[in-house]
Amino acid sequence: MEQFVLIGMPDEGHRYIKGHPLLKLLPVKWARAMIPKTKVKLTEIIYDKDNRHQLGYILDVPGFFIDWDKHENSDRIRIINSLIGLLRAKGIRILVFPLWREVISMEEKEYLEEFITILDGGLIKLISLVATVEKLLAILNVKPHEIEIGIWGADNAIGRVWTELLAPRVNYLVIGGQTKEILVELGNNIFHETGLSCHISTDPNLCLNNKSMAILCTIHKIREAPHNTCIIISSSGTSIASLSMGENNGSTLFIESGWFSLPQTMVPANNLGVWELMGITEAILFIRDRSYRDYLMEKSLTLDNLRVIKEIIEKSGIKFSGMISNGKILSYDGFRRLYFGKHLDKQNDAIL
Repeated sequence: MEQFVLIGMPDEGHRYIKGHPLLKLLPVKWARAMIPKTKVKLTEIIYDKDNRHQLGYILDVPGFFIDWDKHENSDRIRIINSLIGLLRAKGIRILVFPLWREVISMEEKEYLEEFITILDGGLIKLISLVATVEKLLAILNVKPHEIEIGIWGADNAIGRVWTELLAPRVNYLVIGGQTKEILVELGNNIFHETGLSCHISTDPNLCLNNKSMAILCTIHKIREAPHNTCIIISSSGTSIASLSMGENNGSTLFIESGWFSLPQTMVPANNLGVWELMGITEAILFIRDRSYRDYLMEKSLTLDNLRVIKEIIEKSGIKFSGMISNGKILSYDGFRRLYFGKHLDKQNDAIL
């Protein structure tokens, strides 16, 4: 079976230093200072749960997470070419990189994609979030006129998916983003299809604050988490900024992704974090299922296509079973207990 490499979440070079014959003998401060000058290295093998089949490797790229933005362009290209050379030598064409937005520019990503496919788990994240929001609306059991939702980034592809999902379900919808013309066109389509008008805003505060639910399809122009909004759905790409936004939000429920359970044949033996596991799951589906690969690479991002991909995912034995909230996996039952324990009977005039 085709294999992949994973560039995991940043660990300040600890994993690389631990596996390096020289650096592990030096004081940590010295070792970290030398990392940017060392070579790209495969530091660990990823096996399935039973350690029978090798799925791929964990790859450490020196300097990616240590002062990468301070490197000159020539150094950055040298490191990226070193990465490409190692993958080509191993015959590996799939790179799992959940945090690529934090490290490489779009131009560097496009350069990499001339040689390899970059996966970040984003499609599974989106599909699982859609499944989560549908489940939460069922749990909350609110009527369409009893809920107000704001979607920031409705002028991008992910935002249009959320608009398509939610416009028929709520009477009070605010769509926001940077491009007013696109928002106006989207609002006209919503009115034509549902008979309901929605508010349009280019101000993220007006779009997201004081809502029953806020959906962030981009974090551009957002300086802090929405105020007085009970549930925040983070549907932008995985980044340090999007992951840290949920910190110190008090009683706000910040949902970073949906979650799922894997069949035993897909569970890695390694102890990996949720974002690494999500990216690896996408890579396994990409390798094993041609239809999933085709939809990921060739199909446009629409709600109908997401429904088809969700069926493909579920046929593989993956079951959507909860969400990731504030960095922890939360079941639907856990949400019910947490949410109603915090909000029930607190405000008679509050919808959620």
